Amino acid sequence: MKRVGFIVHPARPEAVRAGRSLVADLRAAGVATRGPAGVALGTDDEADADRFAIGLDLAVSVGGDGTFLRAAELASRDGCPVLGVKVGNMGFLTQVEPGEAAPLIERVLSGSARIDERLAVIAEAEGAPGFQPQWALNEVMIEKHARHRLIRLAVFVDGTYVTTFSADGVIVATPTGSTAYSFSARGPIVTPTVPCLVLTPVAAHMVFDRSFVLGAEQRVRLVVVGDEPGLLSADGRATLELPVSAHIRIGAAPRPARLVRRGDDPGFLMLVRDKFGLPGVPGTAASNQV
Repeated sequence: MKRVGFIVHPARPEAVRAGRSLVADLRAAGVATRGPAGVALGTDDEADADRFAIGLDLAVSVGGDGTFLRAAELASRDGCPVLGVKVGNMGFLTQVEPGEAAPLIERVLSGSARIDERLAVIAEAEGAPGFQPQWALNEVMIEKHARHRLIRLAVFVDGTYVTTFSADGVIVATPTGSTAYSFSARGPIVTPTVPCLVLTPVAAHMVFDRSFVLGAEQRVRLVVVGDEPGLLSADGRATLELPVSAHIRIGAAPRPARLVRRGDDPGFLMLVRDKFGLPGVPGTAASNQV
């Protein structure tokens, strides 16, 4: 029997309603459903984070990009694909409106849907008691602990020392995450199909404050130096303490995230144009000039 799991933004009533409606339709069609523990969606069963993705054929997020990132992290534990149903503003990750989701879910379950693979990263730490490896589709952020202080982070790539940033923090982003926090810190926009890591300082208090675009196979090591401890968050999840002298290693995850895409997906650059309101009107004489 096919099984679909749902992660829904619990604070958005319209997302909960949409999730319940999709669950009811799938159950009526003989598809088993699963929800997160403690969220009443009418699913056949519920599971905590460690068990959620086991045996799923598809994970569906209902909400915005933040909900999608949570679903992607859970799905990554068992390698199942993720579909984003958007409730709210247009995002880079969510694909369809609630009313358009059912046919795409059916195509996933029949094996005929388009599924893109995206680079994800994992952060590991030494010298940080209790730290568990952190998976991210967008970015890993190491930032200062105190608002009025700076953090000093020594940067190594494949064992070679590069520099030490005195800054509010440092972001290691994937191509998918290049339009998220890294973009806000003046990092480059990267097409998701380009295999790379983007290392960007945040508000660096030094002359050099530019990003590094690294190969996807390279590994970044950040060391907390100086007197100020830091915090680490992956895809905006709860922060983890990083004491002075902690070493954080960040590299590509062993397997990519799997994202369900519409057959008529307009493409990344068109989404960038619409999301950021880039000048020019498609189809006009000016936009057609070469």
